[in-house]
Amino acid sequence: MNWLETILVTLGISLDIFAAMACKGAQLSKIEKKPLMILCVLFAVWQTAALYIGSACGMFLRLRDLNPNGSVTGIIAVAIFGVLGIIMIHKAWKNEAVLEHRNDKYAWKGLIARLALISIGTLALGAALGFLGTARAILLIAVSAATVIVVIAGLYVGYHFGYEQKTKAYAIGGVMLLAGAVDTVVRYVMI
Repeated sequence: MNWLETILVTLGISLDIFAAMACKGAQLSKIEKKPLMILCVLFAVWQTAALYIGSACGMFLRLRDLNPNGSVTGIIAVAIFGVLGIIMIHKAWKNEAVLEHRNDKYAWKGLIARLALISIGTLALGAALGFLGTARAILLIAVSAATVIVVIAGLYVGYHFGYEQKTKAYAIGGVMLLAGAVDTVVRYVMI
């Protein structure tokens, strides 16, 4: 995948983090800089590690693919993009209510548990990008930058506009991932 396609799908999966941060931002009475920086570093490192591990596994399996043009791994990548996109759209459609109340504690244990669940999707996305032979340097830069941006933006959007913005983030992220699936079909599978 080229850098634009890579940014599209990594931003799509990162919108799951945006939704989580919007819910947290809706609970805060004030956003403090130190916890915000810790969140940015924690989430960026965790997401980058998950994407790197997934990409390494995908690259390894791509090299083992017996089909010379790699259509098998391309089909698997399409399936991963599609499933992740459908999951995000399902989350938007389900629109779970969040008890919006003031809680200035960051509840690190809950945030780390949420991050661990989100990183499963990132791991799968990394494998799909590895199947397509995407350069790891582009992947790591894209996911690190996207994660920092969505953590900050999610907290501030949630702080100012409430948790309802999570639904829009899920829907947009799902559409971005489905667009990545369609692009993969056109560029990698149908050749």
